[in-house]
Amino acid sequence: MQEGWGRRYELLTLDHETLATLMEPVAAGRAIATAEPVGGGLVNTNYRVTLDGLDGAFVLRLYVRDPSACHLECDINRLAHERVPMPDILYADPGGERFGRPYMVTRWVEGLKLDTLIAGSDGATIGAAAEAVGATLAALSSYHFAEPGFFGPELTIRQPLGTPRENVVGYVQQCLFERGAGQRLGDDLTRRVWALLTEHAEMLDALDGPATLVHGDYKAQNLLLRQRADGGDTWEMAAVLDWEFACATTPFFDLAILLRYADTLPPAFEHGVIAGYQRAGGSLPREWKRITKLLDLLNLCDFLTTPNPRDAMVADVTRLLCATIEGWESYA
Repeated sequence: MQEGWGRRYELLTLDHETLATLMEPVAAGRAIATAEPVGGGLVNTNYRVTLDGLDGAFVLRLYVRDPSACHLECDINRLAHERVPMPDILYADPGGERFGRPYMVTRWVEGLKLDTLIAGSDGATIGAAAEAVGATLAALSSYHFAEPGFFGPELTIRQPLGTPRENVVGYVQQCLFERGAGQRLGDDLTRRVWALLTEHAEMLDALDGPATLVHGDYKAQNLLLRQRADGGDTWEMAAVLDWEFACATTPFFDLAILLRYADTLPPAFEHGVIAGYQRAGGSLPREWKRITKLLDLLNLCDFLTTPNPRDAMVADVTRLLCATIEGWESYA
């Protein structure tokens, strides 16, 4: 599940004085007790910070890849925090006035990341947690937009995306034949990926519904869960993290990301996700599994366009693409 992929952007190392300056709007004169980088993310820099005299902890999040993502995450929080659990934003500097780089401070949310939970749990626990994840995905899709696209200020559509079919076919073509992904896959696998997509692209027309809120990186490392207060094997979502890739399109992009590694996990995971999604009001097209595999070709091919990608990432993406092609008949 993306182990060994490595960071796409270097972690920013902050000295104590800089950390204190960035935390001051929240600290209000209190000294920093502890500060340590938070692992897991591959793009931005996050520190877990505690302050003298205050219980709990905070996350200092600095934006590295896309400065506008800070503003986007603030907009998403204002829109969706009542239905979708996410960290409380205590301070944000989208313009980067204090540090020359946008950042925000949020409350630290206690919980267990889904990838950690899966690695150490039995099938019943995995299934229960997966139901909570599926239900939250359905909640995201309750937010509708006038058209699919990438967000601009105040969640206006800055860059329209077209239909899912247009988006996937057009972007995969660019990745494979113009942006270097095909060179990393080799001619034979490139041909097979492109043939699979073009032969079955009409399946994507089943997704020509309303554009909804899509997280864009709805993977196990960004999903934080906790046991419900009544105990047992009942789980709830504590927070959905890292919204910088959010956009308006079909919710099945998120489902595709979430189920990317389902073939390597206990069946209870996929069953739980689908049960939770449907129980919370989500509906599935007839060939939803094949459709999610076609959608994820966009993300997988995009990964291969990264400059100087890690060998582990290229190997993992290649395996996933081969598995999609070889397992196609079983997805019906």
